[in-house]
Amino acid sequence: MNNHVMGYPLKQYACQVSAIAPLSENTYQVDLLAPDDASLSYHAGQHLQLELSPEQEAGMQSLSYTIANACKPDSPQRLQLIINKNSEFSGKIIKTLASLQHSKKSARVTMPLGKAYLQTRLDQPHVLVAAGSGIAKIKCIIEEIVNRKPDADVTIYWSNRSLNDFYLLDFFQRLESRYKTITFIPVLESESPGWGGRSGYLYEVIQQDFASLEHTKMYLCGSPVMVYGTMDQLKNRGLKEQNCYSDVFEYAPRLPQSEG
Repeated sequence: MNNHVMGYPLKQYACQVSAIAPLSENTYQVDLLAPDDASLSYHAGQHLQLELSPEQEAGMQSLSYTIANACKPDSPQRLQLIINKNSEFSGKIIKTLASLQHSKKSARVTMPLGKAYLQTRLDQPHVLVAAGSGIAKIKCIIEEIVNRKPDADVTIYWSNRSLNDFYLLDFFQRLESRYKTITFIPVLESESPGWGGRSGYLYEVIQQDFASLEHTKMYLCGSPVMVYGTMDQLKNRGLKEQNCYSDVFEYAPRLPQSEG
């Protein structure tokens, strides 16, 4: 069983939308600011629920977003979200947040949520795996890791379908150049003209890099198909399920396989 560190109590905050900045054509960084008297407490890798009414006729809706920044003492009221505008609905979410920013009205936030947060000993090797927007969780986790143990052995894999989707490339490349024990590997799902990096399924690339994952802790962020498929394919490298952490285990638990 995974050993969970002490959880923080669930609290609600009225947060101001302090900034909305495009990271790419369809991806935005949204900065929220909790009240001055709030001191936010959460573990790296947890998420929050944002109460919004992007479709007026539907009333308030609870929307889940990963907290993309580690909890830092020098900015205890700040929360960062990364939101992809990949549908009509998500476009309305960005528009609603922009309206709140303009009117200086607050949005209600409930946090922290999620059990797949950073909870492993950092003297062991770690592999952080993200597909698409799952990189928000990995960003938060790696920020916390370097805060705690700058010489931790960490390999980060980020897979995307398109070159334009690597909107945090500079952030991770700066980390890699600053911390000599961090390796960052962007992976394109299929080969593309002008791409000189790795391509293919995530598990294939990881298999090429690791002869053994027996003592490795792995955090996986993506769809259930990606998470379970990657874990299954890496069993032949010694990866143990009890060394894996993912939100998928909570919202899409796998049925026990029957013997037969």
